[in-house]
Amino acid sequence: MGPLLSTHPVLRRHFGAVAALTVSLICSLLVALAFVLDLDGAELALLAFAYPLLVSVPAAAVMLRNSRIRETFELHENGLAQVRDGVRQAWTWDRVRAIDLTPRGADLVCAVRFDDGELVRFSGMDTGDSLALHDALAEHCLDALTQRAVPERRGPAAGAMAAITLAGAGGAGLALWLFSRTGELDGARHFGLAMIAAAGCATAIVTGIPLIAVLRATRPD
Repeated sequence: MGPLLSTHPVLRRHFGAVAALTVSLICSLLVALAFVLDLDGAELALLAFAYPLLVSVPAAAVMLRNSRIRETFELHENGLAQVRDGVRQAWTWDRVRAIDLTPRGADLVCAVRFDDGELVRFSGMDTGDSLALHDALAEHCLDALTQRAVPERRGPAAGAMAAITLAGAGGAGLALWLFSRTGELDGARHFGLAMIAAAGCATAIVTGIPLIAVLRATRPD
């Protein structure tokens, strides 16, 4: 690997995890209020806030777990090393097979695939002096920039999210239309249609936001 030129610690931020936890707590409180308030049955509409919990709770758990991982990249004269939770892996420059550079707002995410199948990622916002890593990869592994490190999988994911979003929006729209067309029906029937509309809207919002993010994301060259 040659002499060590520099080290680049990864400093993961907790903002995303805190935001997901905040959403989870607010939605949990609203769901709990559905069992406490008495608004002639209308309070049960708060149960629709259980849908965002299906996304925010797992997201918070994953981001909190990742934020606890200690990681450092080592730039050597003849290669790159990664120390992750005390486990060190090292690769020489000739073992780099593919590099993806993906803009993400003002940040740049780099994914590097090695000949043993290992994939490492680092970004400018989280990794100290990541520009030195980019320069070293460009200098020693220029051919790898023409290969894909991460297979393109956004197509199926976007299709699935689009189908769920359309189903939720369509169900909500149909329920609202039936609600407006019904005459003198019992309160239970009206309440059921209102709950279907609320559930459909919540589903469309929960899947629609990441769908927009996927569709707006810049594809790497």
